[in-house]
Amino acid sequence: MARQAVAENRFSIMSVGIIPVVDYKSCGLHLSDQQLKKEDLYNAGKELVDAFSTLGFVYLTNSGVDPQLLAEAREITNRFFRLQSSQKQRYSMEESIAFGYIGLGREEAGYGEVGDFKEAFNFDGNSVFNHPNKLPEDICPGILDFTKKFMATGRKLAERIMDSLTMGMELKEESDLKNCHRNLHNEGNITQMRLNYYGSAIDNNLKAGRVRLGAHTDWGTFTLLFQDNVGGLQLEHNGDFIDAVPLQNAIVINIGDSLNLLSCGQLKSKEHRVVVPEEEVRQKLTRHSYVYFLSPDDDAVINHPLLYKDEEKNEKNFKNLPCPLNFEKLCSQKFAEIHVPKQA
Repeated sequence: MARQAVAENRFSIMSVGIIPVVDYKSCGLHLSDQQLKKEDLYNAGKELVDAFSTLGFVYLTNSGVDPQLLAEAREITNRFFRLQSSQKQRYSMEESIAFGYIGLGREEAGYGEVGDFKEAFNFDGNSVFNHPNKLPEDICPGILDFTKKFMATGRKLAERIMDSLTMGMELKEESDLKNCHRNLHNEGNITQMRLNYYGSAIDNNLKAGRVRLGAHTDWGTFTLLFQDNVGGLQLEHNGDFIDAVPLQNAIVINIGDSLNLLSCGQLKSKEHRVVVPEEEVRQKLTRHSYVYFLSPDDDAVINHPLLYKDEEKNEKNFKNLPCPLNFEKLCSQKFAEIHVPKQA
């Protein structure tokens, strides 16, 4: 695993392969809001913006997320996905794009590629905090308390990262980006967490390199991905896909389509996928990932840019604006492209 120091302006960013590693120890959740310093948020924000402006991905270390929460995620994921299919299907995702169980082949994230070979469960914040009876607590005791803790942690970290990005991008108003998320974890916003479960590749006769999650971009603001050490995540770079190898205790963060639009393309939303790893020892293992997808409010206009302190940049960004596109409409278009209808 190659690591190298890369000089960017006056910041020093480590990298794994070509993916930058941003150390968030001066801004992590182990610090209270009162302990945070604006200078540290600014410096971390500059590192994040530098990374997202080129590759669209970073590893975030020293985030302050409790390791026990991730241990609980693994236990809950195993408990639910090892249930009988008939039990899981009772909570199958139907028309909603934000809540429910997704069986093998029910999505085609690669837009026309073979159906994704994984299972998943989506939990939107509105369901978790305002409609808890929707959750499969009857067949997976403890899943409600866990999802509440995970989503509360995801929200707190996401809001802190938004503060860093606001300063690093040098936006005109400190609240501008956060104001696109006024309804976070409530009706009118589909920010969600997802538990992903990839069964053993060998047990399912999947060969090395076989795509398990098709190439796609995420739709929202940005994504917090907690992956285990099995590997298989790849991101597009210069026309090829490169490995995002697991880095212990690091969160993978990538920019979504909405923030790409809101930043007028400054922050890159890059395609990524999951494939069966080359090493046989890893092919035998079940792969888990736990994801927090931060999304703008449904009615947030995402193709009209944020305001910067730099007025020349604003003048350029606001020329020839397209017709307004809100996040709800974008999701409807994307969902129709990836969701495979059930067989009769």
